[in-house]
Amino acid sequence: MGIFDRLRRRSGPDRFAGEVLAALRAAGITDTHYDRDEFSIEYRRGPGTEPAWLYLHNLYAECQREPRTRDERIRRFVATFTRLPEVPDSWESARDRLRPVLRSATFARGGESGRPAALRRPAFPFLDEMVVVDQPSSMAYVSEMTCAEWGVSSEEVFATARANLAATAGLPPAEQPAGRVMLRFIDDGDAYWVSHLLLDGWLAALGEHVGGAPLAFMPDVRSLIVIDADPEPLPELFDLIERHFAESPRPLSPVAYTVDQAGRVVPFTVASGHPAAAAVQRASRVLAASEYGAQQNILRHEVEEYVASYAVFGTSEGGTFSVASWTRGMHVLLPRVDFVAFNVAAGSTFFVPWDVVMEADVLTELPEYRPSRYRGDSWPAPAAFGYLRERAVPIDLGRSVPR
Repeated sequence: MGIFDRLRRRSGPDRFAGEVLAALRAAGITDTHYDRDEFSIEYRRGPGTEPAWLYLHNLYAECQREPRTRDERIRRFVATFTRLPEVPDSWESARDRLRPVLRSATFARGGESGRPAALRRPAFPFLDEMVVVDQPSSMAYVSEMTCAEWGVSSEEVFATARANLAATAGLPPAEQPAGRVMLRFIDDGDAYWVSHLLLDGWLAALGEHVGGAPLAFMPDVRSLIVIDADPEPLPELFDLIERHFAESPRPLSPVAYTVDQAGRVVPFTVASGHPAAAAVQRASRVLAASEYGAQQNILRHEVEEYVASYAVFGTSEGGTFSVASWTRGMHVLLPRVDFVAFNVAAGSTFFVPWDVVMEADVLTELPEYRPSRYRGDSWPAPAAFGYLRERAVPIDLGRSVPR
């Protein structure tokens, strides 16, 4: 081990993990393993018990923001998770305590080898619906293995979780707003406000409260903001939401969501001439960059191919676009982007729109990945390469957008 690696282990995330491990030992738990790549700790409460995992990213971010609370946060974190009651072993005892939650598509995906896969299904682009058992002071995620042990299908588990939430969902009588209304729902740990977007008709009903087509934001897992879709103040609101998303220790999405004609919740989209068009476009790309970045951190330790980054750039007109690079001679896993940069040699790069790259049939979609990844083997054949080069477009990468 080199000196720089030793120094890293004594500072930053590794030192933080050491403090959590010490707190676990103080709580009487000694069967632990720190996974440095995934920044998580595997532990067993006692001999013969099932392993559990502590994911440290969110706690570390919270402690970085409020360093004075570090010791107390670690203590509460360890106490909460090591004292959790086990997931009920029967469907009858678990059924009424199930709730749906929305999480990022990459949440709890790292280092899954040997672990029960969490029960999940796509809900929105880059967001998944999961199910938890609601505990008095915490929650436990339901796994696919748990469904099998209960003897019920995953569809029944999802449906039951939604039905339980719907039974407690309610809104006060709507009043005719005298002016612009913004509703802000902050979860106290029991309300599952963000999860309400999964309930048919719930967001649509809020139109009467905000005085127009409802627009919802969920920048973190505990915050839900609903306003009408009046275009005038939207660019400024999107900016505030993005900052909230970027600074939150438990971010979820900077994207806006509304309802379609059938009342279903869908991502908010607008035409190119809309005052908020640039903000809407940017939000979707910021979310994609965040999720692809998290996925890249996971995959680079698991696959041999080069895992390409999802990079976002800004235009002089205020718009944004995404780019991923494919270098000659490399097997690559590409994210879905606006343009693929083909790096032929040092200083020789050309850019091709995504749809054209797909037409050339040089990529294979890999359904096992979420977000989607596409494999490119070594380099396009001469005929396909010529087709791509003829359809290259000029791109200015002068201004990158931070994520």
